[in-house]
Amino acid sequence: MFQTTTRQKVVDAALTLFTEQGYDQTSLAQVGRLSGVSHGSIFHHFGSKDGVGIEVYLLERRTYWEAAVTALEGDHPDPVGAIGAAIRATLRYQEAHPQRHTFMIECASSDWMSRHSEPVRALNAEFEARFVAWATPWLVAGKLPLAPPEVFAALVFGPSQWIARSWLTGLTDDPPTRYEDALVALVSRCFMVP
Repeated sequence: MFQTTTRQKVVDAALTLFTEQGYDQTSLAQVGRLSGVSHGSIFHHFGSKDGVGIEVYLLERRTYWEAAVTALEGDHPDPVGAIGAAIRATLRYQEAHPQRHTFMIECASSDWMSRHSEPVRALNAEFEARFVAWATPWLVAGKLPLAPPEVFAALVFGPSQWIARSWLTGLTDDPPTRYEDALVALVSRCFMVP
């Protein structure tokens, strides 16, 4: 029989609380109560609230990027179709998990996150390597324009994050997937090689 580890209990409870009420509004005492794990044990495993926060953030970021990059790596006849699939995957993920995406936005712009940039960079590097492995054959074949991975990421994932953020903050009424066809068409033009 599978037994949930102490770390997993804390991460699960923290994810629930952070996404329901926000990182800043959640105390470690609340995480302890929901997880059934003592305050001392939480400190032993994570060191601080930031330690719990970065663990939850990395878990959610990994899940988000996994959805996007897996869609990109799918069986597509051309790179533009793959990029469109990745954009659609991000919009659908953001719409399906609005509280989790709000948590990622909150963390990304927080002061405490800047103190934990190394594990985030390591995770980003993992997905960047997958992106480069996907892109290399298309680049060699002349089917993608040559650009740094950061530029590709900004063009593919930046607009969908902007749309989701506008929806999550109430600046637009329509959910992110409402814009997917227009966004895919527009971004895809950036990657078409004459």
